[in-house]
Amino acid sequence: MAKYTKRRDKRGYEWKSAYREKEALMLERGYPEVSPHDFYRELFPTGSLQQEPGDGKGNIIATQIRPSGKGRTRQWVIDDSLKMLDKVIGDRFGLIPPISFYGKSHTKENAHELFAVVVDVDYVGKQQLKNLLKQFGNGVQLRPTYLVSSGKGVHLYYFLQEPVQLYRNREDVLAELKEAFIRRLWNDTSSIRPDSPDITGIYQGFRCVGSQSKLGADFPVKAYKLSENRYTLEDIKASIPSCKVDLAPLYEKPRRKSTVTLEEAKELYPEWYEKRIVQGEPKQKSKKQGGTWVCNEALYEWWKRKITEEVKAGGRYFSIMALCSYGLKCGISEQKIRRDAYAFLDHLESLTEDEDNHFSRADVKDALRALKGDRKRLSTIASREWIEDNTKVTIPANKRNYRKQEAHLYLARRKKEDMKVIGEVVKEGRPTAERTVREWQESHPAGKKADCIRETGLAKHTVYKWWK
Repeated sequence: MAKYTKRRDKRGYEWKSAYREKEALMLERGYPEVSPHDFYRELFPTGSLQQEPGDGKGNIIATQIRPSGKGRTRQWVIDDSLKMLDKVIGDRFGLIPPISFYGKSHTKENAHELFAVVVDVDYVGKQQLKNLLKQFGNGVQLRPTYLVSSGKGVHLYYFLQEPVQLYRNREDVLAELKEAFIRRLWNDTSSIRPDSPDITGIYQGFRCVGSQSKLGADFPVKAYKLSENRYTLEDIKASIPSCKVDLAPLYEKPRRKSTVTLEEAKELYPEWYEKRIVQGEPKQKSKKQGGTWVCNEALYEWWKRKITEEVKAGGRYFSIMALCSYGLKCGISEQKIRRDAYAFLDHLESLTEDEDNHFSRADVKDALRALKGDRKRLSTIASREWIEDNTKVTIPANKRNYRKQEAHLYLARRKKEDMKVIGEVVKEGRPTAERTVREWQESHPAGKKADCIRETGLAKHTVYKWWK
């Protein structure tokens, strides 16, 4: 006789019953339900979002996700008036991150300010909710500003005293702190699946308060106010025992992004332009990093867009394996690859309504096992053809007529030389920067590099490069 094992999840009707029980518990404990408009107004106080174009403030970006073949996924810009919030209230699958954005799309490049740290704890029944409320009351866990009942789980919102500017140099630190916070809150007392924490990144969107939960239209996402507290990132770190996340980088001045255009780069850095743009060679790591070639991170971000826009049911599992492959090729940390993979879970699950074809955390976890294998083999075995065959996403080939890169470049250079021989004008792509430095030196025989830099306006490294 087979040994009986306890089920690690509830059935659909059991979760619906648990939703009602949790709803009754919150009201019994005296935690008032707050309307969607009041919730988001408190999260994004009046004046914190754009009131008129050009005032330097960001907006909420709300996303309506639709399964493949069920309509177009849309994004809505919600300004300080919150008027467009009604577009996602009541929606089947509406997401809102606790972030303001510049522009019209929910991308990390457009992210402006973080207004709350949100932890998603899933598989929360009535007993698990009781445990959480007790821990918030006795100080074992940091009490959130709001608890949002999201269907099977809860979203714990920790409003920040001041919004945090989302400079790129802060991304890794914020993600590391949030992961430590998730692991602190998602445990064997708060979830019936303690070994399956959902490690979401800082740019993650969460089901809109007032929209439908996974349980259906009769089980909306509801917000309950637990405190008036607003926190600092130091408060959050202090609530995590033995947390070793270094917050110092959050106070460093961000490095200025280069303002050099691609056309200017072509003139200033001809060798770089020829290799990286014309020939498409990947960037090279330093010797300290192993001295091996890696691809530009843009390739990794491109594949993430492909997952959102083109991957369909049947290619979901392999799309995460491909994410691992592209991540390794681009030098992305394993931690970030895992966060990004789990962030796609809701979207990939939404691609089918077949009850026998769900896409679960276990599927993501299994696909991520690829990171534990032979990394070098994984980063090379996932060829363009392999990814196309398994994900059904079309990936155009580089136009080299099936030649290897060395042969292709050799023939291209030979063609250029032949064109010169017969007298045709050939655009060398060589810079005026080199000519500028040489001509300046000829007219200033006793001149110094510093004088050349000042008078020509060229960058220091450019002058040093061409100086003779």
